[in-house]
Amino acid sequence: VAAPLSLKQNAMASAAAKQVLAYTYELEFLYSGLESRQLVIIHHVRLQAKALQLILSACTTRGMEILLNMCEKFLQELEAFTRCFAVELQQLQGGFVERLLDVMPRLVACKPTEMVKILQTTLRQSAFLHLQLPEQVHRASATIIEPTGESDNPLRFTTGLVAVLELDATLQHVSDPPNSIKVQVVYPDGQAHIIHPKASDFRNPGPGRHRLITEVYLSHTAWTEPCQVEVRLLLAYSASGSRGGAGARPAWGDSVDGLPQTDTTIEGTINLSKPVKVYLMPKPARR
Repeated sequence: VAAPLSLKQNAMASAAAKQVLAYTYELEFLYSGLESRQLVIIHHVRLQAKALQLILSACTTRGMEILLNMCEKFLQELEAFTRCFAVELQQLQGGFVERLLDVMPRLVACKPTEMVKILQTTLRQSAFLHLQLPEQVHRASATIIEPTGESDNPLRFTTGLVAVLELDATLQHVSDPPNSIKVQVVYPDGQAHIIHPKASDFRNPGPGRHRLITEVYLSHTAWTEPCQVEVRLLLAYSASGSRGGAGARPAWGDSVDGLPQTDTTIEGTINLSKPVKVYLMPKPARR
């Protein structure tokens, strides 16, 4: 890398790259009605963020084998991108991927340290690609109706036993709620539990609308004092960056077609509703 970053600069840039990645997943999975011309831009930005992460990791990584693995993984993601969006590549004129494809023979034949320098130069010289959303696009959202989080009446339960929290929420423009909606409960000690509602807990009152009525079971043996838990809804997603199974590991100088087709599926969650705080009051168990 031409100009090594200080630890503080590296940490700030790493946090920025991580945030950009998070935004790309939100754009892809929170919004319905996106067309291929929008998706290719979103995935293009995601690839740029991953290239930046690779560059920053190279500044602190010790050991050529680790850097080699990171470079091979990036080449796999680049190859998967060009396969998935072969038709849309013409939209990326002057962009990061087009410039990388121009130097692809050099990219797959060079050493990892040289590849990092190429990525850094290409990022700096690439044109910015604008994302224009279509008119008919909808953003997924959720609102927790009950509990409201405003009641002064605590939910009472016996320490070591289970308290039942009734949850009622509305969902807008959520695709396949039984498989994508999760309930997150954050306890006072920072532990977070994920609850998967049953398919029968969902109602469909109209197009683009769903209702979730379910029960959330709360329990924590360590509670002895009144406290609050935080409840919110999450949108789960699964993003696949490549196809096919794993193959034999190639030599570094092999062409990109020889790279193993590893599973790069990424699973995660996105905050879908505002958190609601519920006041709990445990009471000692009878002896």
